[in-house]
Amino acid sequence: MSILQTLHSYLVRPGLWEISGRHYDRHNNAYPQRGRLVVTHEPDLWIIETELTITTEETQTLHSRCEVQPLAPGATHTEWKSETGGPEPVFGLFVLVEDSLMSPWQSRSGDYWGQEMLVQVGPKEYRGRGFAFLRNEKVFAWSTRLVNDS
Repeated sequence: MSILQTLHSYLVRPGLWEISGRHYDRHNNAYPQRGRLVVTHEPDLWIIETELTITTEETQTLHSRCEVQPLAPGATHTEWKSETGGPEPVFGLFVLVEDSLMSPWQSRSGDYWGQEMLVQVGPKEYRGRGFAFLRNEKVFAWSTRLVNDS
């Protein structure tokens, strides 16, 4: 395990995370969001399952499942894919840089793309910021707080 892998508690270790924050629509209207995220480790696959409720005029609950290639010993990046959570399957990277975990991603066609960055602010807490675009139009953005409940 690399020094970066030992410092991070999200992704690198299994756990249950509570999510809170704001969801911004394409017009930058802010709506509260809450949810849960579970990271599990199997021998050849790490899984991130998320349930997120966004409270707008029409409350919506989103579910996603992300399959992550386990970080190799000493590695600071790995690949992931998700068949859920967007208009088409997406593929991305997780890259560890100091206290941050960055994740650029895009769909196979390249039309749907985005980025998320999680910054560790404590052993069981991260702050996240991200965005999603469809071609050249912003679809949504988010600002989150993840707290480990395990």
